[in-house]
Amino acid sequence: MKPWSRHHFTIAFCLLFIVVLVGWSLIFNVTDGEIPNTFVQYDDEGRIIGDAPFPPSTDFPFGTDREGDDLFYKVLEGAQYTIGAAIIISLLSFVLSFFIGVAGGFTRSRGKKWTQSLFTSFYFIPQSIIAFNILYPLLWEPPQGFETSFIERVVWQSITLAVITAPTTAILLSNETREILDKEFVTSARVLGGSRFFLFRKHVLPHLKLRLFIIFPKITIQVLLIIAHLGFFDLFFGGTDVCYGPACDPPKPFVQEWASIMSMSFVELTNAWWIFIIPMTFFALTILALTGIARGLEGLLEEDEVKVLSVKREMNDRKEIGSLKETDFRLVHQEFDRGI
Repeated sequence: MKPWSRHHFTIAFCLLFIVVLVGWSLIFNVTDGEIPNTFVQYDDEGRIIGDAPFPPSTDFPFGTDREGDDLFYKVLEGAQYTIGAAIIISLLSFVLSFFIGVAGGFTRSRGKKWTQSLFTSFYFIPQSIIAFNILYPLLWEPPQGFETSFIERVVWQSITLAVITAPTTAILLSNETREILDKEFVTSARVLGGSRFFLFRKHVLPHLKLRLFIIFPKITIQVLLIIAHLGFFDLFFGGTDVCYGPACDPPKPFVQEWASIMSMSFVELTNAWWIFIIPMTFFALTILALTGIARGLEGLLEEDEVKVLSVKREMNDRKEIGSLKETDFRLVHQEFDRGI
């Protein structure tokens, strides 16, 4: 068994953070799901000593919001929606971009240039703006109320975000596939009659395997950022509850995911800063964990490439040493015969 390197420990630690956070959130929502609430705090004699929001302290390690809800449990409740939605959307985007990208790598038609130029534009156009314009009619509640259910809005929003994030990844996979297909051993296999499926199964997929694991957490980060941007535009995950009557509350989410919590508490940054900072901290830690997983996988890939290069150099050195020894022995033998 190979000893773990620092990259293995980085991947394990970051993955453990995400798994524990999502698992704890699922258990919390399935079992009880009740957020502790303390609107007014009393002392032992029954006198009022404070009211919400409470800052972080020994009694409230993460503080409370203005309704008295404990922020840690509020963030814990939204973890399954935020991270879970990002993972599901990333899976859809990953599958879509994988098939498009690999197929594009095998294609050498004129239309490929136009398609690649179209997909490349997604590098320069902010994807959050595209998502906002497409999803606004779906997620913003009209005066007559939603005509779609919450599940339908979640499904269509997930598909839309997957389609928006797929082009950039498809270009990357297409270029990687084309680079593999241009190698000499793949060209030799094609000349010997290897079919496209054979080339994909025996040559393309083994070389892409680890790179695919690197790409997935990067897609997840991309999706999380888009969801966060939409939240600050008041387009919450699954729809925005809008009131059109007099003396209405601001737009509200249907589920307490992190983007909606940060959006609604942003105004508290100068008053009760912890109401915004706590959910933002968990959001940032999740992105850092995903980045750590990607960096760790990239480190493992670099280690493998270095090992392959070192083996090739060692084999070349052995061949050179072996050829020199054979030549030297022949020359010595010839000189010995002449001397005799």
